[in-house]
Amino acid sequence: MSIPRRTEPPRSVHPLTSVFADLYRTDPDRCLFVFTDVHGEDAARRTVGDLARGAEGIRKLLSDGGVKPGERVVLVHLPSLDFIDAFLGCLAAGVLPVPVAPPNPFALEQDLARVFGVADDCGARAILTHQDYLAVLDSAGSGEVVLRSRQPWLVPDLDEFGATPFLDLWHQPSDPDEPAYLQFTSGTTGPPKCVTVSHRNMHHEVEALATDLRLGEGTVAVTWVPHYHDMGLVSVLLSTLAGNSGRTYLISPLDFLHRPAVWFDVLSRVRGTHTSGPHFALDLMCRKTTEEQRAGWDLSSVQVFSAGAEIVRTAAVEAFFETFRGTGLDSACFHPGYGLAEHTMSLAMGSSGPLALDRDQLARGRVVPAKPGPDHHRAVCYGAGWTIKPDTSLRIVDPESRLPCGPDEVGEIWIDSPTKALGYWGRELATRETFHAEIGDGDPRRYLRTGDVGFLRNDELYVTGRLQDMIVTDGLRYHAEDIEEAVRGCHPGIRRGGVAAFSVPADPGGPERRLIMLVESTGEPADSGHAEEIRQAVRTQIETEFGITPAEVVVGRKLVRKTTSGKVRRSACRDEYLAANGLKEFV
Repeated sequence: MSIPRRTEPPRSVHPLTSVFADLYRTDPDRCLFVFTDVHGEDAARRTVGDLARGAEGIRKLLSDGGVKPGERVVLVHLPSLDFIDAFLGCLAAGVLPVPVAPPNPFALEQDLARVFGVADDCGARAILTHQDYLAVLDSAGSGEVVLRSRQPWLVPDLDEFGATPFLDLWHQPSDPDEPAYLQFTSGTTGPPKCVTVSHRNMHHEVEALATDLRLGEGTVAVTWVPHYHDMGLVSVLLSTLAGNSGRTYLISPLDFLHRPAVWFDVLSRVRGTHTSGPHFALDLMCRKTTEEQRAGWDLSSVQVFSAGAEIVRTAAVEAFFETFRGTGLDSACFHPGYGLAEHTMSLAMGSSGPLALDRDQLARGRVVPAKPGPDHHRAVCYGAGWTIKPDTSLRIVDPESRLPCGPDEVGEIWIDSPTKALGYWGRELATRETFHAEIGDGDPRRYLRTGDVGFLRNDELYVTGRLQDMIVTDGLRYHAEDIEEAVRGCHPGIRRGGVAAFSVPADPGGPERRLIMLVESTGEPADSGHAEEIRQAVRTQIETEFGITPAEVVVGRKLVRKTTSGKVRRSACRDEYLAANGLKEFV
């Protein structure tokens, strides 16, 4: 099945450096970014002119350091406005920035291995950081270790910043398909891969977001989403640099995790119109804020509340807006989306809301509306919205036959559009398999295989799960996310964010799988009767909801591995389970 292709005449592509340069010439004193502290108060700000001067300093630092256009530089920054200077400065130099999460100085050996692996994977010429991060390393006694690393570390001297930017020297790509930056995937289903995003991709993504999210000069955005993830980088930082937001307030994700209420403290104080966060934050805000705090917030100014990074759960959305009803937050502002780094960011946005389906039919890959009856026969899917990008083809495809699915069938989501990234850096075979897939019906286009499963209804996309995380038993297909959601509330001792479902082979080389559950406990040690109560509750819930008996329910602490954005890394959980039990995955 497919949606109608939206074809338009080719439009000129405006590199972000060119768009920002025009903004500098016309409105250099306009404040674009404000960074807040843990109390939600303004701590630092950047005007257009400040950013232009900061980027010029980075451009000169890279040039003086011998970094040439087309080479890669890994950006290691604490949440800060310095990162924006660095990213824009790399673009100005024609250097490809590669944002990563800064290594934890108290787990430096493991985290540095991750960063060095990123640098080696993309052939980075250098690692760019800032004084604030070096100060953290020094306080932990780790500074010299970093500075003796394999790649040279470049650190801007703030005393040299402030010079007039030489905009005529800023890099302008000769080809819109020239790489602009590299974005590492989250690592949800395997080791992170380095995605190459072009200037054309970036232009069309920022343009589409302005339309999808209704951005403009009156936009006051508030977010804590990390700068090194595509959601925070593209929808927030790059959209603001393009002039599509009146002002953007940035909260450190570390401050948010320490005190979640800071998010709505800022949103209420500045009368924010747009905000965003991963789906798990909805439940977190309900659990980690008090009635007294909620009574002090006025969120009636919010026009667009974006949520992404995970499949939307209807119960979580309803509970969230019910909890915050007294703040003036209108559920009509909820604007979920679906995307992935391989597509620059967004694939579909907006939603018509939940759709109730027959659970048994969905397990057979068929989309059939639910009939009145017991809830355990119903599966509720939340719409992931539509795509408005020009010259786009979105298709649902059988992943094995590579033929199009019927109008009421579930299959893999394939997409071709102007924001389909160029591929995986340095991985020709993986790029050909993932970004240039052919559909067996004669369609001449080459598609991005998302690895996600879903269906189309009234041209709206519904995402049901990951192909790799699908659990097949007795010929029926179940999604790990559905099973995890079903058990989160079945016992008060379960930590809601600590549930992972995955499968292991029942027989070597056979198609059947055994379901394994990892469940983190909030209460007593795992060897107590408390743990057995949880195991029994989980088994009963899964058997009632899905008719499946888990092969094993593991209860304990710190069992579930996650990405830095809070997604469950089921493949990593599976690998650790197999290793701990002396088993291996048969392929």
